[in-house]
Amino acid sequence: MNHKAFANKMSSYSILYVEDDPNVRKHIEEFLLRYCPQIYSCDNSEEALLLYKKKKPDILLLDINLPGMSGIDFATEVRKHDKKTRILISTAYTNSEFMLQAIELEITRYLVKPVTSEELISAFEKSLNEIDSEKNIELGDGYTYSKKTTSIIKNHQTTLLRRKESEILEFFIEREGEVVRYDVLENGIWSDGIMTRDAIRSQIRNIRKKINKNCFKNITGVGYKFERKQ
Repeated sequence: MNHKAFANKMSSYSILYVEDDPNVRKHIEEFLLRYCPQIYSCDNSEEALLLYKKKKPDILLLDINLPGMSGIDFATEVRKHDKKTRILISTAYTNSEFMLQAIELEITRYLVKPVTSEELISAFEKSLNEIDSEKNIELGDGYTYSKKTTSIIKNHQTTLLRRKESEILEFFIEREGEVVRYDVLENGIWSDGIMTRDAIRSQIRNIRKKINKNCFKNITGVGYKFERKQ
C-alpha cells in the first residue's frame, strides 16, 4: 500500500495513542496526523480509559510502561469486552513474557522503540487488514459475504465458499463497477497456475449459485463486471 492509499484508508478510522514521554508522543502524533485526522492522545491509562469509552477508537497504540496501569493491563481491560479494536503495543525492551501476553490478547503488533516510520505504517496497515477481515459485505437481496469466514449468509443460513471462489469474489468486490478482463483475472487470481475461459466461467457459475446471481454480468469475449444489487 503506497502512502496516498494508506492516507485515504486511514482517514476513515480513529486512533487512541497513549504515551507518557511527551517528546515521543509529540513526534509520533505529528507523524500519524499526516494520515489520520482522528487521533486522541494522552499520557496515562486513567485518561486513556475515559477516552476509549467515549471515542470508541478503531486502533489503540499503547506504550507498555504507563502511569497507573501498564499498556498490557490496559489491553487486558479492553479485551474483557472488546475483541474487535486493534491494539499495537510499543516498548523500549524486548521481553518474552510480554510477547506471550501479547499473543493471548490478540495484539496486532509489538513494536520495539525507537519505532521507525516504516514500522509504524506497517503496523497500522496490518491493523487495517485485520479490521477489513472482520467486515461483512452486503451483496444485495439479503445476501452477505463474510470475509472472516469466507462464506455467504442469507436468512441465517451460511454457505461456505471454496478458496478459489472466495478469492474471485473478493477480487471483483474490490473492482466493483469495472469490467474485469480475462487477462486481468489470469494475472490476479491464476498467477499460480493456468487459467482457461471455461475455468473462470465454471467458477463464476458456482459463485452465482451461492449469491445473488445478477451481481455478475458477462461481457461477451472480454470478461465480467460485478455490481452489488441494492
